[in-house]
Amino acid sequence: MSAERGNLLVTGASGQIGQAVCRLLQAQKRSFLAVDAQPDGCVLVCDLRDKPVVARLFDQNSIDGVIHLAAVLPTAFHRDPLAAVEVNLGATFELLRQSTKHHVPRFVFASSMSVFGTTFDPRPRNEDDSVAPADAYGAAKRAVEIVGDNLAESKAIEFVSLRIARVVGPGARNTSSPWRSQIFKQPAPKDPIRIPFAADAFLPLVYVDDVAEELVILAHAPRLAFTAYNTVAETLQVQALKDMLEQSRQMRVELGSGNRDGGPLCDGSRFAKEFGFTTRTLQDRLAEIEG
Repeated sequence: MSAERGNLLVTGASGQIGQAVCRLLQAQKRSFLAVDAQPDGCVLVCDLRDKPVVARLFDQNSIDGVIHLAAVLPTAFHRDPLAAVEVNLGATFELLRQSTKHHVPRFVFASSMSVFGTTFDPRPRNEDDSVAPADAYGAAKRAVEIVGDNLAESKAIEFVSLRIARVVGPGARNTSSPWRSQIFKQPAPKDPIRIPFAADAFLPLVYVDDVAEELVILAHAPRLAFTAYNTVAETLQVQALKDMLEQSRQMRVELGSGNRDGGPLCDGSRFAKEFGFTTRTLQDRLAEIEG
């Protein structure tokens, strides 16, 4: 394997969040190395399940930080959990092993609000709340957090996780929830957008560029007060989201009828307070498309 030398290793770089991270790093003129199992432009093809390949990645490149995004997402995880575990656990632990071996200072892990379970609670979850993953995907995310926290406690590496809420924005390619990208298409789709939740469900939504910025902040902050942060998210009731899309984007929107459970709500005040981070509303972002 040959590659340009880079400082910050970004895995899963061809994915929706990975592309946004790479765009931001390019805009900031920061040196990075982008890898993914899927080829995409300047992204280096790398199967993280292949331990010798991962070892060479660290041997042949000067890496002083990692943003680890590569993962099998929940629907695909459920279809083939044993294959998913090879990526979400096996590959992640090998990245951590190589990072500690090569004395990488900081490892930023893309975790998920699914560590709190999959059930709606009207009280937004914060990082001090007990975790209780209810599916294998969330349990795998939590397992990595526990291992990373142990490594951080032993001073082997500085580990931090970002627990990501439901991501919306352009750029998603393989997803079981296409509406999250379709609502940003230009021009607006002619066919109805289907949001598979009941009108009275509540969804914690975070824009993809905000996730990217939060990850990069965690990668480069001089110091971190905690090992886990929730994303700064906006909670919207599905009926309000439908009205917003129909008014601002002139879209036709169809809702589900029985699914009232949008999962745990997200309290991102820890990140917002520590880093002075603010976001724009989804309504503003949608209006900008039409503007």
